[in-house]
Amino acid sequence: MIFSALLASRTCNVLLRRPARVFGASAVRQATVSTTKRDITVGTDLTKNECTLQKARPWHMNDADSNLAKDNAVSMTDLFQNQKVAVFGVPAPFTGTCTTAHYPPYQRLQNEFNAKGFDAVVCYSVADPYAHYNWGLAMGNDFDSIAFLADVDGQWARSNDLERDYTGASLGHRSARFSMVVEDGIVKAFNLVEDAEKDAEVLLQQA
Repeated sequence: MIFSALLASRTCNVLLRRPARVFGASAVRQATVSTTKRDITVGTDLTKNECTLQKARPWHMNDADSNLAKDNAVSMTDLFQNQKVAVFGVPAPFTGTCTTAHYPPYQRLQNEFNAKGFDAVVCYSVADPYAHYNWGLAMGNDFDSIAFLADVDGQWARSNDLERDYTGASLGHRSARFSMVVEDGIVKAFNLVEDAEKDAEVLLQQA
């Protein structure tokens, strides 16, 4: 048992000493297998999609608030009809590029999105709603300014040909990194994002 504990300790120390770049964006790209080359076509009416997303939320420990999926579902009509919405999709909560490069500019540029007439800014991810919520909480997100919505089983990603296989990075099947402008359900601009740090600025220019 002592030998096992020492071995585990040494293994942990080796992992902690590895350069951060091993787990960075380039490593994730190398571990990603695209299941499709397509994206969402400009002009697509997203309100025709019958998938629902889940509101990111804490696990409620009271009888007043529900943890049931049906009570926290957001339909495409709920999200997009009669609204101008900016959506940015991240592969996974609590991961490097999503946390340090993709989300922060949207947080910083909230007022600019408001000035451009956006009714909502949405952070989307294939994740459970509890992890997605706690990730936002950890970054100091104002959920009234940037809504966090979770695609629990990846159904929305698959229906829009955005599913990606990140099993090489121990993330399973997730969504491609993307952003889009949607007005009254119609996609006005869509990007498969390569430069996460510049994405918010690019989307503002497309609004």
